Amino acid sequence: MNAGELPTLRRLRSPADLPVRAPIPGAAVRVALVAVAVALALLVYGPHGWFYVGVLLALLAAAVPDYLFGWLLILFLALGELGHRAVLDWRILVLVAGVHLLHILAGLSYVVPWRSWLSPAALLAPLRRFLAIQVPCQLIAVGALELLAPAANGHRPLTFAAFTLAGAAALALLARLLLRGR
Repeated sequence: MNAGELPTLRRLRSPADLPVRAPIPGAAVRVALVAVAVALALLVYGPHGWFYVGVLLALLAAAVPDYLFGWLLILFLALGELGHRAVLDWRILVLVAGVHLLHILAGLSYVVPWRSWLSPAALLAPLRRFLAIQVPCQLIAVGALELLAPAANGHRPLTFAAFTLAGAAALALLARLLLRGR
């Protein structure tokens, strides 16, 4: 190309030293939000009744994230789980991880415009935080349900009062460890 010529689209090329990465469309974040929300609503409510309210909230969360329908959807799913018996089941563990994923996707849909392009590298930090939070949360959920959920005979391995005392002792120990350097 000569110095006086204007570049045309056919002549524009990306620099050879830049790595080529496939960008993700911004709408994919909202599609993922709807897919995860519909799957969780199906898990919590089944394919009838309140499930359709969950689908509506998922569509609203994806369409207008400014009104924070994603967090209303999270509350809706959590309230739906209150109708189930408290047992250690794969459903509750999936719901804990899924609600956290909904929180991340709702936050991303709030900041990523529909017609934008997102680099896959931009999703690494939220993915790392998701994993760093989910590993201990899943362990705590398993431990709490094992200790507090009633067994088949109706007895609980740990009463609520004992669990409260154990939690208070753990918080006191944590405070002691954190304040040791002062």
